[in-house]
Amino acid sequence: MSQALLAIGILVAVYAMILSNRVHRTVAVLLGAVLVVGTGLLRPDQVIDHIHWEALALIFGMFILVGALAKSGFFRWLGLEALRRTRGDPRQILIVVSTLSALLAAFMDSITVLVFLAPLLLEVCRLIRRPVFPFLLAAITSANIGGSATMVGDPPNVIIGTALGLSFTDFVSGVGPISMLAFAANLLALYLLFRRTAFRRGSVEAPAEAAETPDPWSAVRNIRLMHIALVVFAFTVALLVLHQVLGPPVAFMAVLGGTLVLALGGREMPRLIEEIDWHTLVFLAGLFVVVGGLEAAGVLRDIATWLGGVTGGNLMLSMTLLLWTSAAFSLILDNVPFAAAMVPVIAELSASTGMSLRPLAWTLALGADIGGSGTPIGATANVVGLAVADRGGVRISWREYVRHALPVTVVALAVSNVLLILVYAR
Repeated sequence: MSQALLAIGILVAVYAMILSNRVHRTVAVLLGAVLVVGTGLLRPDQVIDHIHWEALALIFGMFILVGALAKSGFFRWLGLEALRRTRGDPRQILIVVSTLSALLAAFMDSITVLVFLAPLLLEVCRLIRRPVFPFLLAAITSANIGGSATMVGDPPNVIIGTALGLSFTDFVSGVGPISMLAFAANLLALYLLFRRTAFRRGSVEAPAEAAETPDPWSAVRNIRLMHIALVVFAFTVALLVLHQVLGPPVAFMAVLGGTLVLALGGREMPRLIEEIDWHTLVFLAGLFVVVGGLEAAGVLRDIATWLGGVTGGNLMLSMTLLLWTSAAFSLILDNVPFAAAMVPVIAELSASTGMSLRPLAWTLALGADIGGSGTPIGATANVVGLAVADRGGVRISWREYVRHALPVTVVALAVSNVLLILVYAR
């Protein structure tokens, strides 16, 4: 019991430091990892075993690929080209922005998606004389939903997939269709919520010539690098799809793609390694150690036993409770540590009750990814998108964000809940 309280206390302390905004989350997690070892919850030789190296390698490889595409100017070209084709129609912009955000987030980190998309929205909304927030909210929520559709879409999915031995195609077939319908429900909810203020044609619309965006090709900084990075990216995704046939781990395929783009992209490409998000990789490594302390103390097994007792081993009730619990926690906590803590819980729950593990994995991914849309700090995409808007002179308060985002998030979750039951609890 004392070990369990100690492990919980360390996790709570780590979260408290992160939420205080006074300690960087990477530093907070590293302090927690040191405490896990220092207090004897894990021996030093056990630390290596609790770090999910395959998840870290997969994220590392994708970081390099996405970084090469960003350096070439591909993302800004894609955004300008898509927005140019809408001709200033707010409803078309809503559809294009949402679809583009969801599709890109399915294959790369949502941080990258919002970093390039948010500034474009500021520019376009100024030209068509419309409020930025509805379009920015569409980009944020769509990125979070799109990220749930594949194993490489969001860090929680990488953790879930690699820890449970799931493949890229497992994720696409298991979560993809539900994510698509949740995306459609999210889009409809956004349109109904803002149809009278942002998405309606009217006299406030700018003249057609004012709504023209800059030439998309002006955004391309290195056309050769863009072509190489796109070919390698497509090759890597194809390898991930064929993972079960080819055999090598998904991490190997991602690192192979990253290595190829570094080798073929030019002399300046090795510098890209210095520019990738090392903070996230170190954060995840430390987080795995903290969660390992919980596992060693038996906390996660006790939670799984409680969940099994509450639901009586009923898959429908288990999925419903897990979905909304995951979403509720993701509203106020980073969904990455939550997903890392819950993976061994659902594995234990499946083993102890005989419930199928995959539906529980899909439920956890949907709850953690979609639920994070509801508050400004629920997911990294939210934080990045709002920070970009703030730097552009558009300040969105907590109250305004939650008042509009929470209902939309509930709609997407409710649709996901119904679909999970219809597909997996028959």
